[in-house]
Amino acid sequence: MRIFKVSKITRSIVLEAGFGVAATLGIAALFGVPDLGLGVLNPHPVWLVVLLLAARYATRGLVISIAIAWGALAVANGAGGPARALETLSMPIELGALAAVVLVAWVASSNERRERALADKAAVLERRAAADAATIRDLRRAALALRARNDRLDLSLTFLCNIARRLQGDDAEAAAQAALELIGARIGARSASIDLRAGEELRPLAVIGIWNRDAPDRTALAALEGRQPMRALELAEGGPGDSDIAAPIIDAAGEVRGVVAARGVPGGGSSMAALRDLAVIAQWAAPVICGETAPAEGETSEHDRGETEETFTVSGANA
Repeated sequence: MRIFKVSKITRSIVLEAGFGVAATLGIAALFGVPDLGLGVLNPHPVWLVVLLLAARYATRGLVISIAIAWGALAVANGAGGPARALETLSMPIELGALAAVVLVAWVASSNERRERALADKAAVLERRAAADAATIRDLRRAALALRARNDRLDLSLTFLCNIARRLQGDDAEAAAQAALELIGARIGARSASIDLRAGEELRPLAVIGIWNRDAPDRTALAALEGRQPMRALELAEGGPGDSDIAAPIIDAAGEVRGVVAARGVPGGGSSMAALRDLAVIAQWAAPVICGETAPAEGETSEHDRGETEETFTVSGANA
């Protein structure tokens, strides 16, 4: 690519220099200037062509245009033309013209070097700007996610009171619906489902959002079999029909009675915080959903005499 650019520029210099010198010599011949002005016009008008090309193409334009201009003068003046051209070039006025065009070419070369340096700096700045723009987009997405999470945390007391009342009541369906509403508000899932075991099958108890049951939910099945919260990204095989996150519903006797799963979780359900929140909600709703009688005021169940809060081992969590 670089060679193509150089040859193209050189070809342009040759064409422009040839045209300019031919026009200059043609005008001299038209006005009947002896020897086309060689040794007569001092400095010779071809220096104007050399000056223009030196200003436009710097050193390369200077060298090529001088060779073409004075070569054309030498050839046009016959057999003695080369000697006369060299003799004319040695005159002080011609040497002064040569020094002038060399100075112009040097200035043009300095400008070219400065232009290349500025172009390189501009390219570096463009790459940095592109990287910074990508970083800014990531930061904006992170800020939006944090703002959404803060909005979910800043729920109204009325909403939380209503959720707590249903989760601590005796209606399993109402508690399941309250758990799903809390999942949507707290985690930001677009859809969620609570299924209970009915023999070897799962029976849906409550659903919010659009829930596709055309294929087995491998995330939910993994949570049931492993008795711990699961993320879809931790499965060896997963598909679009699987939930993003799922947590088992365990009764007071330690038996897995069902599963709560969520889809459309921000970030694809990769957040460990979202998985922990889902596990806590499943634990909170488990007594009512499993049909366990809440202990009377002042009494403590056998389950509560154990650990106050069950700790779920979250698969894939790093210490």
